[in-house]
Amino acid sequence: MSNRLFQSIFILLFVTIGYCVYGVESPTSELEELKPLDVHSRISKQVVDAVRYHHVTKRMRLDDEISSQVFERYLDELDPSRLFLLSSDIEHYEQYRESFDDFLKKGDLNVGFELFNLTRKRRYERYGWVLKRLSRGLESFDLTTNGVIRDRSEGAEWLVDAEAADELWEKILVDSIIRLKLSESDEEELMETLEKRYTQLERRRVQTNAEDAFSTYINAYTKTFDPHTTYLAPRVQENFEINMSLSLQGIGAMLRIDDDYVVIENLIEGGPAQRHRGVFEKDRIVGVGQQEDGPLIDVIGWRLDDVVDMIRGPKGATVYLELLDEDDKLRVVAIVRDEVPLHESAAQKKLITMATDTPTGEQVTRHVGVIDLPSMYIDFAAQQRGERDYRSATRDVRQLIQELKEEGMDGLIIDLRGNGGGSLVEAQKLTGLFIDTGPTVLVKSSQRRTDILHDQERGVEWDGPLAVVVDRRSASASEIFAGAIQDYGRGVIVGNRSFGKGTVQQLLGLQPHGQLKVTQSKFYRVSGQSTQHKGVVPDITFPNLFDETQIGESSLEDALAYDLIDGPEYFPVADISPLIPKLIERHQLRTDDNPDFIYYRAVEDRIKEDRRRKEFSLNEEKRRAEKDQRDAHRLSIENARLTAKGKEPVENLEDLWDALDNLRKEIEDEPDGILIETAHVVSDLLELESTTGVEETSSL
Repeated sequence: MSNRLFQSIFILLFVTIGYCVYGVESPTSELEELKPLDVHSRISKQVVDAVRYHHVTKRMRLDDEISSQVFERYLDELDPSRLFLLSSDIEHYEQYRESFDDFLKKGDLNVGFELFNLTRKRRYERYGWVLKRLSRGLESFDLTTNGVIRDRSEGAEWLVDAEAADELWEKILVDSIIRLKLSESDEEELMETLEKRYTQLERRRVQTNAEDAFSTYINAYTKTFDPHTTYLAPRVQENFEINMSLSLQGIGAMLRIDDDYVVIENLIEGGPAQRHRGVFEKDRIVGVGQQEDGPLIDVIGWRLDDVVDMIRGPKGATVYLELLDEDDKLRVVAIVRDEVPLHESAAQKKLITMATDTPTGEQVTRHVGVIDLPSMYIDFAAQQRGERDYRSATRDVRQLIQELKEEGMDGLIIDLRGNGGGSLVEAQKLTGLFIDTGPTVLVKSSQRRTDILHDQERGVEWDGPLAVVVDRRSASASEIFAGAIQDYGRGVIVGNRSFGKGTVQQLLGLQPHGQLKVTQSKFYRVSGQSTQHKGVVPDITFPNLFDETQIGESSLEDALAYDLIDGPEYFPVADISPLIPKLIERHQLRTDDNPDFIYYRAVEDRIKEDRRRKEFSLNEEKRRAEKDQRDAHRLSIENARLTAKGKEPVENLEDLWDALDNLRKEIEDEPDGILIETAHVVSDLLELESTTGVEETSSL
């Protein structure tokens, strides 16, 4: 099983749902009032005008109705679970509900920053209250009540007053204590954990800066048009470009915050830090310098993105890191920055070799290639510079197909699970590897013009049996590709309904900094169908390992609607629809007693059960009884799977974690159950096409 799928399922099975609480970071000092930077007013007016004139809806008006929507969304961004602001706060700011349109037109950020500062203050004060409450000790909390705490992720009311806030947070702390006690934390460790958590959250408020406030405020406006139209602050813009190009200039290390330290979580293979051989995982970065004889700036307690900014830099320049190892020994290393290829985010291949029985009883060996494509990436900068060997998804997939053909591939799987999209042009070019010529996608712009993108390069890279795997995280450009393969009858789509993002964004530069990512077009399949909201529906559905109510376009506020347009004339490769019922029948027979699919179905059932659960008891004994019941169920599911994998069953969860970890390591490089079953589907398709045949079509 791949690490990606294993980790996703592990989290889904063993983490229960709850109310919303936030992440971590550090330093000290009292809160200072945040004020707009001089450039923010100018940028905000640019954003307002650009969205109004470039958005696909061409919604020109900016009036009181939009103002009210901006007000509501801004509150949702500031306090989504209604944990901090009081109803009196909301009542005070109601006077501005219909004024945000005027503020936005004028570039007036004062009220927006004022509300951000108030929320920041409320959070800071609440975390201080929590720390004071925790100081009274564990024995001061009542874990024997008949009370409950409700999930506040949807539809919670604003807190009436400070007393109501105290009451809610008392419940939150009791719930947290029960959760930690059920995880077998001892009492001293439990209280230390909570104190550390809320100390870090309190300090996070101090680290918030004016750019954070501006981004939150201006995106409350942009997202009233649709959830994908957003202002990208310079740091966000840089990370976006890195993800698209699959390379960065730096030291090649993944960093995280742990208490007040920036910790090296892992070293990227082939990067400068890994090649240095004097930098190790778990080292803590305590100082950063840019010159050999220059100062080392102490970065303990800094924001992670501030430290990253200091470490990143141009290729060939040297950065000096002061590191603290696990034994608290200090050393300084000099690392020459270089281009860091992000190989793990690029397309990768494997070959599944399996024996399968034909209907005549003959056993044959099939070789099914798998290409895992995490995104539709392209190195735009290298392409614009005219570099011949610039990196792109299509180029990499083409090369991998050639290699798989040389290895004797009988059929091919394109794995798009978790592929959140990327370049529309790459999706269009990728489709061209599997069809001769023809339209691949329709793009309807804000000017109401519909452009048809064509694959005009004759020939195909692979004309054999093909399956495309999608899940709820497959979005945007990956849906263009999957939809085209389905419409052309070029292959079978398996998995789960995809994300449902049928829009195209364009980056517009802002002065003096930042970019606007604006939804400028909608795309449609060659059949005229939109993927918006509905996604791509698989021909063969697998158990759903993600909650559709929490992931997908239909779960996002203000998402654009589904629609349908007239498609162009195109010529499908074949009509495989008559084969789909037979493929489904064989799939169901094969997976009825398949241990992996029994396990996946159990995960799906657990997701549905957790979705229905909206409240949690604040009585430790009741929660412990519930946990024992859930643990027994988990053990039953996992032991059945362990036994099927030839492993000994375990008696308790502590042994289970070890058994699962050992199993994960053993099968780390092996295809997971979904890929193995998809390989069987490809084998079935190969056989049915050769024995039954498919209906070739000439037009549509």
